[in-house]
Amino acid sequence: MPGPDDLVPGAPAWVDLSTTDVDAASAFYETLFGWEAEDVVDERFGGYRVFRLGGKRIGGIGMRMDDDVSAPHWTVFLLTFNAATTDELIAEAGGTVLFEPMVVPTRGVIGMAIDGTGAVVGYWQPGIVEGFDVFGEPGSAVWFELAAGDFDAATQFYAHAFDWSLALGEDEPRYAVFERRGRDFAGIVDAASTLGADEAPAWRVVFGVDDVDDTVARAVEAGGTVVDPPSDVASGRSAGLLDPTGAFFLVMSRAAS
Repeated sequence: MPGPDDLVPGAPAWVDLSTTDVDAASAFYETLFGWEAEDVVDERFGGYRVFRLGGKRIGGIGMRMDDDVSAPHWTVFLLTFNAATTDELIAEAGGTVLFEPMVVPTRGVIGMAIDGTGAVVGYWQPGIVEGFDVFGEPGSAVWFELAAGDFDAATQFYAHAFDWSLALGEDEPRYAVFERRGRDFAGIVDAASTLGADEAPAWRVVFGVDDVDDTVARAVEAGGTVVDPPSDVASGRSAGLLDPTGAFFLVMSRAAS
């Protein structure tokens, strides 16, 4: 479980779902992962809800903005200690800030941008809410991956805007891992050959489960769609799914150690 000493600038700190149907999506994830959706009692946040598992914050969900024409999607928020400075670094790195950092009273400061490759990324300056309470465990986010159409531009952007130190793998497709303090936090994959003609670069959230095949079966029963069937990967077993509103996410079970 993360704590104050675990706060790492540039590391994922929060995830949330922008959707067209908060009730339907909430019900789906509650059924699939055992989450509880808690309403944020503040009209300024327009019906935003926080997902919890065993009382611990997992992420959030809210209605897609009226002027947002993108499909429902999960957004990854990276930790910053100064959102205004991050805005400047994003601009220097070739990104586009979507709105001025917004204060969420007492909780923190939120920002959103389009990175140098066209993917949406968020950033969070913590107040009393540092971010999610749990990750790396079944039912929570366990990995975060940018599918980049321009791998070199993506690695350069995050190195500059979020001070990422990247370890490059030797396999194909190219893969870079953000690591600090001896820990891996997120990855960038060269997806130039796999992104469809109408598919934009995007961050992907991977949620941990005990049994991928069982989770996929239950997701379909709950109204989800299988995009990538269960398959064995180096770190375990994974699958890609769409929730009933069309948001993509992955599930993964760890290989036995």
